Amino acid sequence: MKIGILDENTINKISAGEVVERPLNVVKELVENALDAGASSVSVEIEKAGKKLIRVCDNGCGMDKEDLQLSVKRHATNKIKSFDDLSNIISLGFRGEALPSIASISMFDLKTQPQGASSGWQLSMEGNKQVSLQPWAGSGGTIVEVRNLFFNTPVREKFLKTDITEKSKIISCIDEIALVRNDVNFKIISDNKIIADYQKTDSKMKRIEDVLGRDMSKKLKHISFSHPKVEIDAFITTRENSLPQKNMQYLFVNGRCVNYPKWLIHSVYQAYKQAIPVGRYPGIIMFLQTNPSDIDINVHPTKREIKFVKENEMYELFYSFIKGSVESDAPSNIIGLQTEMQKEESEYKPGGYPFGSRHYSKPYGKSTYPSKNVTVEDYKNLYATLNEQALDNTAKQTEMIYSDNYKFIGQIFATYILVEKDNTFYIIDQHAAQERVRYEMFINQVSEKALNVQQLLIPDMFDLQASKALILKNQLETFNNLGFAVEEFGNNTFRLTSYPALLGIHINFIEIINTLIDFLADEKTNDIEEINEKIIRAACRTSVKAGDKLLDKQAMELMKDLFACKMPWTCPHGRPTVYTLTQNDLEKFFKRT
Repeated sequence: MKIGILDENTINKISAGEVVERPLNVVKELVENALDAGASSVSVEIEKAGKKLIRVCDNGCGMDKEDLQLSVKRHATNKIKSFDDLSNIISLGFRGEALPSIASISMFDLKTQPQGASSGWQLSMEGNKQVSLQPWAGSGGTIVEVRNLFFNTPVREKFLKTDITEKSKIISCIDEIALVRNDVNFKIISDNKIIADYQKTDSKMKRIEDVLGRDMSKKLKHISFSHPKVEIDAFITTRENSLPQKNMQYLFVNGRCVNYPKWLIHSVYQAYKQAIPVGRYPGIIMFLQTNPSDIDINVHPTKREIKFVKENEMYELFYSFIKGSVESDAPSNIIGLQTEMQKEESEYKPGGYPFGSRHYSKPYGKSTYPSKNVTVEDYKNLYATLNEQALDNTAKQTEMIYSDNYKFIGQIFATYILVEKDNTFYIIDQHAAQERVRYEMFINQVSEKALNVQQLLIPDMFDLQASKALILKNQLETFNNLGFAVEEFGNNTFRLTSYPALLGIHINFIEIINTLIDFLADEKTNDIEEINEKIIRAACRTSVKAGDKLLDKQAMELMKDLFACKMPWTCPHGRPTVYTLTQNDLEKFFKRT
């Protein structure tokens, strides 16, 4: 086949593939254009997760007729003038082909009017072909409507995920932008329903609370640092508030949300290394201001990747800054700021319970399963944390315990149970064993429709980020079927009124729910049985802890329950539950044979 020049329409569609893979990309480009136009209020409206409609309205500077016509031409932009400007970009975007690329795969309508002008103009296009250009009487600013996205490239639509997932990605994108632009009003409307409405504020912490929820904002400490090369303003979790996932890590450089470079995230993790347990992660929202000439944002078309000059020096700077902040409440070289809101929050009792504890009584609210007024005592074989009286009784139990030819030796490090039988020595990890027992009991109760639930006298109230709230709302039935009675209690606020009784007490249900939402957001499966199993595994994993002192009889009950399981040798996540040593193994080690 001979080489030929592609026609303009094909070139635009290929270019659109670089910019527009899903509705999220359209929203991001249009919102960034609105902010570059000086907007103080931005509204994003979508229908059918953006496939049917994306409408972005702003009160920015608007455009005159000439600029309007140029804006949909390839490589037309007002953000750079020459190649040298690429090293000094201060706007969010500069790719001039964004609008023509979007227009080439949609039914596109752009209405705009310069601030102070008496009228504006409306441009309509279909598949990159101009349909009309006519006067428009509106208000100062710009309205962009994108309808029937991918109508002429249906193959791209086939690769999109479900509407819930695509919608969640769009909301997450707006949330990111809203975090760094707390000086702008943002409204998100989906299928004629307001999902989020963030009012502009002078307080970054207030915007963080609005976007990420009060539960998250309470865990953050505000720190700042000044250096000739960079200004850092950050909100980080303390040692006591590590997270089970690493999805609460945001980096903003000169107002742009970017991915953490490998060297920077490694620096952060090293700074936290001795402060949080293995398997836990820091939450960190970092705002950086630096000279545009010291960074390169042209690494990737999505502008999510970034490079810094002298990264080795920057590594040491960030490491020292974060490490000092984590290890000390008030390092001498760091300005620790606490807003009035934080002071009020410090007086807030977690969960809203008197004396910081939960209280249980008779059934409250609705539940998928009939309540049997189950108490934690009914599940003593599930080894909930003992009260002080039980711990006192431990000292009285000095005799060896025998059961089914097993001889209980003791417990070491408040983590491992030692048992002997038939010339074999068993070391049982009580955490992994508890997890296996609870998992199989949970699975059996669900399959037999005999799940017992524990009602909460005072419901657990919690807020979620708008994108996570959307996913939870879509999966409420799934959670309720598994004994978690979760109800909507406001736009992005929920309350938990009951939970599976076999999970015991002292459980961080918010962490469980966030973990499950992250799994559901990835949409690795739509199979309800697999989703149920994932939820059960996560719930069991977070409900048991190493370090609980057990009574001898409780330890033996745990051992018997473990060996009664279908798969006793590993926890549901594949970690070993038991290590065995035979008498022969020991004799070989001590060279007795």
